[in-house]
Amino acid sequence: MAMAGIPDQRWLFQPVNPLAAQSLAEAVGVSPVLAQILLNRGLSSPAAVQQYLQPDPVHLPPPSQDFADLPLAVELLEGAIRRQEPIAICGDYDADGMTSTALLLRALRGAPVYYRIPSRLREGYGLNNRMVQELHREGVRLILTVDNGIAAHAPIQLAKELGLTVIVTDHHDLPPQLPPADAILNPKQLPLSSPYRGMAGVGVAYLLAQALAERRGDEHLERVALELFTVGTIADLAPLTGVNRLWVRQGLALLPTSQVAGIRALLAVMGMTGSPEELRPEWVGFGLGPRINAIGRIGRPELGIQLLTTDDPQQAEKLARRCERLNQVRQQMCGRIEAEALEQIARQGRDLQQERVLTILGSPQQRWHKGVIGLVASRLAERFGCPVFIGSQSPQGEITGSARQGIPEFDVFQALEFCKDLFSKHGGHPAAGGFSLRAENWPLLEERLRQFAQQRLQPEQIRPLVQIDAEVALADLTFDLYRELQRLQPCGIGNPEPVFCSRNLQVLQQQRFCPQPAQRGEDTPGHLKLLLRDPVSRGLDGAGSSLAAPAKARSRPLWAIWWRGAAAYPLPAQIDIAYTLKAKRWGEETQLELEILGIRPAAEASSADLSPAAVAPTLSDAKAGAQAAPSPLLIYRPAPQPTQPLRWQAVSRFSALLPQARGTILLYGFRRPTFVLPPKQHPSLTLHYDRPQAGHRYNQLWLWSWPPSLDHLKWLLSCTPGDALLIVLHHQAVPLPSAAALQRQLRHYLQNQAQVDLLRLAQQWWLSPALLVAGLRSLGYACPEFGPTGSLEEELEAQRAWYRSSWQQVAALLQGSRPQ
Repeated sequence: MAMAGIPDQRWLFQPVNPLAAQSLAEAVGVSPVLAQILLNRGLSSPAAVQQYLQPDPVHLPPPSQDFADLPLAVELLEGAIRRQEPIAICGDYDADGMTSTALLLRALRGAPVYYRIPSRLREGYGLNNRMVQELHREGVRLILTVDNGIAAHAPIQLAKELGLTVIVTDHHDLPPQLPPADAILNPKQLPLSSPYRGMAGVGVAYLLAQALAERRGDEHLERVALELFTVGTIADLAPLTGVNRLWVRQGLALLPTSQVAGIRALLAVMGMTGSPEELRPEWVGFGLGPRINAIGRIGRPELGIQLLTTDDPQQAEKLARRCERLNQVRQQMCGRIEAEALEQIARQGRDLQQERVLTILGSPQQRWHKGVIGLVASRLAERFGCPVFIGSQSPQGEITGSARQGIPEFDVFQALEFCKDLFSKHGGHPAAGGFSLRAENWPLLEERLRQFAQQRLQPEQIRPLVQIDAEVALADLTFDLYRELQRLQPCGIGNPEPVFCSRNLQVLQQQRFCPQPAQRGEDTPGHLKLLLRDPVSRGLDGAGSSLAAPAKARSRPLWAIWWRGAAAYPLPAQIDIAYTLKAKRWGEETQLELEILGIRPAAEASSADLSPAAVAPTLSDAKAGAQAAPSPLLIYRPAPQPTQPLRWQAVSRFSALLPQARGTILLYGFRRPTFVLPPKQHPSLTLHYDRPQAGHRYNQLWLWSWPPSLDHLKWLLSCTPGDALLIVLHHQAVPLPSAAALQRQLRHYLQNQAQVDLLRLAQQWWLSPALLVAGLRSLGYACPEFGPTGSLEEELEAQRAWYRSSWQQVAALLQGSRPQ
């Protein structure tokens, strides 16, 4: 149970595999700690690790091999330049769009080139008909979109009808029908295995600029283009994998002596010394990115384009100071809106464990700025650990909203699609989205979102999530380890910084201090600085489940910073912490420092965490050999026998049944779909999802897949009373883990659990109770409460056979299990 002021978080530990970590460490010459982190990243072979730690551009396929339209796009641009035909770059108002636009403006210097960016507040995202018509009147012959355009079918169709050439460069998801552009460059068209797949819009612009420069023999652009690519990629939160990781790594080394006057000016405004140690992705993300994004959120994007294209240091300094003032206004707006939102939440007494989604609406009088509510949604999602949908209401009754995922189990885009009949406009992806609707539809939206969230999330999931790579003692944190961890850089989305956990730490000092927006780029309620030390009892064996080599206990304390953590002051005398490892320079001295992501009282590392059955295995455990451990407590409730008459039907598409469906139907199954049912079209149909609701009698049970076991099906039938239940089976395939993967899952699960509710866990993992018990027994647990099972491999095969069963086979099993 969390104490007052300390967030109640979910701590998820990555499965620890000491033998594999030790083997990989010896093969590639790294520490077991780094080897375990590499395993957590899915890198298990020495060759994959070497390519990750020392990426080699030689292994990259030529861009034209993956982007089929790249040569055509270069040819179209070169032809327009040769004929001196006006070219218009149509960009976007965020940092990705502005760096993309600036990059291509630089690449096309000497050509008759212009740019247009739509108004965020008046027009919204992307190329539109007004822009096309205006550009046509001005004599533009070629439109080049950056960071948008893939969904602009109507404007591009209009451009083609007007005789314009259109090149689309974008990175957003592909629509069902591609626009009729002359050339399209979008990494979403590439296979998932392509190193170019995760590029942001600025990445596509970079490839096009490089190909054009190569064709024209222009070598001066390379460094400037790489710097703009680096800033835009990090600011857009693009995954730092594939080419992004390789090129950002190179670009970060250039930024301290940037050749872009605007970047140099922004670094000076931020107070950055320009040392390579400071310029990590986090500093671009917290410093440069917010300042550039602030321009598009509450200012005019043209300011950002001027900043990133000027070569005049004095003009760059003036523009950077204007950006800084805009960013300060943005900070104040965010702080005010967040405070008003928190006050509203407290006044309403919201029960997020029950609602499982936070919806919050600002009144017209509050004037919540549409350009910053997405940032506030992110803060609230981080604070409460739940999906957040926030809206700003105009005096005319129009609501503009923004949504954030909050936890990985939730899909924002699916939620928006579930409510799409309420919106005038919406879009997004699993992690974030935007929408607009009339104010009278807001109560319906809240009800619909609660229904969607309650179908997909469990109450215990509504907590901020901290994912932990490994547990270490403070005594194990050395400069050697810190330097070794830097080989993982650049870290960010898709390649996160390693997160460590240390338990039972003594709090020697704790100090609150005021925020420093100039450094962090965020306004906050205050921070907490702690001086921490390992427990005195730690001995030569490195007590706990530390992956590091056993180290002699020493009283060397370490300072730790908890950003926005002042509300938890004062902390108890002993705590567990989750954190990342940093190095801070104080004068001439460099010290290790911990950046805290989560805190819990040491008592929460209870018997469930520290019992022999729950502690993750250590390297010393692996060498000493397996020892019998007490079994976790198993909770298992035998299923009641179904008594109602059953009818069966197999179908390939449930949607075909909807027009004739009547009554109350329960839809259940692995990755089952969600159907939007407008009341006017389906007045006699009620559709429930996943769990039977008390007080309802069901006409039909639609099974998208079989439940994990026959017992789960019996429980489902016992909770769906009906006179003659029709069971309709779709037969969706359910993927199963390997034996080794299941063992890792179970070890991971047992780190924080002293008991196992078999039916519940089996449902969460879509595995039978017998398979879970077989997995536990393969790890050395006796599990005497449960009957006999086959081996782990035998139960896996039985699970595969179950999911392949026909309805006739299952009906016979149900009939055979009934008392005669």
